[in-house]
Amino acid sequence: MHLQNVDKQAFLDSDWQQRPRLFKRGLANVDLIEPEILAGLAMEDGVDARIIEHRDQSWSVSHGPFEEYESLGEEDWTLLVQAVNEWMPDVHSLLQAFRFLPEWRIDDVMVSFSVAGGGVGPHVDEYDVFIVQGAGRRHWRVGARQSTTPTYPCEDLKQIKESFDAVIDEVLEPGDVLYIPAGCPHDGIALEPCLNYSVGFRAPNQAEWLAQLADMALQTEQLKQRYTDPNLLSDNPSHIVTEAQLSHVKQLLKSAIESSDFDELILRAQSMSKRPLPEPELPMVAEQVPALLTMDNAAVVRTPGSHLLKHFDKPQYFANGELFTVTTEADALAKQLAELSDEKAITELAPLCVDMCGRELLAWLVNQGVIELLID
Repeated sequence: MHLQNVDKQAFLDSDWQQRPRLFKRGLANVDLIEPEILAGLAMEDGVDARIIEHRDQSWSVSHGPFEEYESLGEEDWTLLVQAVNEWMPDVHSLLQAFRFLPEWRIDDVMVSFSVAGGGVGPHVDEYDVFIVQGAGRRHWRVGARQSTTPTYPCEDLKQIKESFDAVIDEVLEPGDVLYIPAGCPHDGIALEPCLNYSVGFRAPNQAEWLAQLADMALQTEQLKQRYTDPNLLSDNPSHIVTEAQLSHVKQLLKSAIESSDFDELILRAQSMSKRPLPEPELPMVAEQVPALLTMDNAAVVRTPGSHLLKHFDKPQYFANGELFTVTTEADALAKQLAELSDEKAITELAPLCVDMCGRELLAWLVNQGVIELLID
């Protein structure tokens, strides 16, 4: 699945994180999931799903798993299901259209089903999002980035107080793709029963970055240099934190950020999946791989929601928070697996899996849950 009639580099130069854009008929095939299947998924334990209703000027939010939908009627409600790409391979295929953006930034695909009048109200997101119109039509208004004041019309629903002038005011039809940068107010109202696919991109703030990287450093026992005092003066009151002491703390943290260990921590953290990845019933070992590579009924596929990242100038690959160093001979295999988007017959990997490192890499990725082995 690929974006149509879009100059990707021009989009990155002029629009990405700068201004909203609408791409009419940007995707050819958006028949990815039936509303009944989405509704059934929202009935399952472990699935993050919400129903938002707007009736008589009042908003309400309820959380799944749900038992029935008949009582909701045919107007003014929306079902939203997070990370549908991790459950439905057809929905996961939508991400292929956005592989020109950094993989680690991709968060998940939220799918919403709305009846006529359904929506979540005017709001802003703290991340970039592409909204793909599936079946049906929805009226969208999108404004330029502006200061907004949050308001909560009910628990678990965040909107904005201010009105906004729309720079995009359009009815989206199947295949249309709407890009909304972080901070741009927007509001979408279904004109008829419709499906929308929202591809969100991670954008951690400074505090979230530091918390995530600190957790990873503790797990990997990195960044262990401790604080030491600068030259102290005996007549300095003990309750005063001096400029020299503050500077010393900042220098300690700065040296951590500038270290090569910190680069590794960033890649470890960003290779983590939001949810636990599936583990094989029995761990795979490298010695099993040669036999697997001859099986005509076996295939490999990337697990939805997984990330496989490479350091830009080191032979290091990161998956699910772990690090694997590849040999020159195994690098072509690693690259093939990192770019894997569809099922691939395992026999096609045989010419690339020529040394023990390649076999260990494949086994490691299966054990990490990043690659799934499919045997018919």
